[in-house]
Amino acid sequence: MKLRLLLITLALSSLFGGGEVYAQKTQALTNEAIENYLFDQQYHAYQVGRLNHENGVGKRWYYRFSLMHITDVHANYELIRQAFRSNKGHFDVICNTGDDANGCEVKDAPAIITTLDSISSIIKTSNIHRTPYINLKGNHDVTGIINADYFDRMCTTMQDFHPTVWGNAEEKRAYGYMDVKSNELMGSFRLIFLDPFDYNDGEFGNTYPFMSAVFSQKQIDWFIDTMVDATDKGLNVITLMHYSFGDSPIFSEENACPDATYYQDAFMIPDIIDAIQNKTSMEAEYKDKAGKHHIRIKRDFSKVKDLKYVCHLFGHIHSKNAYQCHKSDGSKKYNMLMLGEMSLSSNGTAVNMVYKDQNSPVYSAFSTLCIDTIEKKIYRVSFGPYLRHDKSNSLSDRTMVFDYDLSGK
Repeated sequence: MKLRLLLITLALSSLFGGGEVYAQKTQALTNEAIENYLFDQQYHAYQVGRLNHENGVGKRWYYRFSLMHITDVHANYELIRQAFRSNKGHFDVICNTGDDANGCEVKDAPAIITTLDSISSIIKTSNIHRTPYINLKGNHDVTGIINADYFDRMCTTMQDFHPTVWGNAEEKRAYGYMDVKSNELMGSFRLIFLDPFDYNDGEFGNTYPFMSAVFSQKQIDWFIDTMVDATDKGLNVITLMHYSFGDSPIFSEENACPDATYYQDAFMIPDIIDAIQNKTSMEAEYKDKAGKHHIRIKRDFSKVKDLKYVCHLFGHIHSKNAYQCHKSDGSKKYNMLMLGEMSLSSNGTAVNMVYKDQNSPVYSAFSTLCIDTIEKKIYRVSFGPYLRHDKSNSLSDRTMVFDYDLSGK
């Protein structure tokens, strides 16, 4: 295998040497080589698991639940097309955790709407296998637009490919869930996507500045009911949002820095998940620093069934970090794995600053996650650039393996 990869590398080097701008035909050849050799082979190696007899002899093979995680497209239309080209119909779901556009101020609203229209059109024409698709709001997608601007473009696009249950479609809010069937060994999955921009039209800039995070009482009540319903149905649960959950003011490998201003407690969602996991009663108030959306929770989870929680997927920080959610002062650790992802189009900006050559035909970066609910592991295979700028070994392998049951750790 190593010899084969070496020969491929040498062949690609001969095609693209000299630092020249690559022709479109050459670029297509390189993309195909990368997809077929440097990505597909590793992905397919982890797409399946094996059940063994007690003596270690193989009993049967099975497919793991697999998803594609892309994020932070930032209006790079060709790269999102490339990501969809790599989908040969073998993913159970494709997840985009936000920042399709580049908005920063209210005046950017027209450009955001144009970008969202373009992304929606590309997805509809590129998702030829009609794979279930999830698209989340990012902080660069909401500046100056109203809730309907986003919902009527991106949320309706999701519904074109798979049934989606919305928490508050009447008010065009972008939180909801999608249930995706797997096989009898892996079980089915509920992917719950949260909206941390759950403020009313006109409140951006006046009440909640750029990169704010706020939830309504309606969304939190819906989230709790949706989680409890997932336990009743025995579903595996993945949460998704543009931001991570944490309180660190700086980026590090150990502590999550959401790089956002949470107007309620940054650990409100993890607290809810923790209470359901441990079947405890929860009575808490999470005040909104802006005074508009105070959250009150009073629920008894003592009789709920076991929660099969897998992980939280996020974007925003342009980095392939993995965290166990916890408070940086050490006072609380959550049974919650959080997986960030490199920006599809932009350079790394946080901890794992991935090296990207803008002249390279493999500038795109995303991951696939093969989730094994028997092993309770996630196998992440990276597409495109994945090595850090400093060439350290923290991301030295294109494939990384994570335990997602962190109880007791």
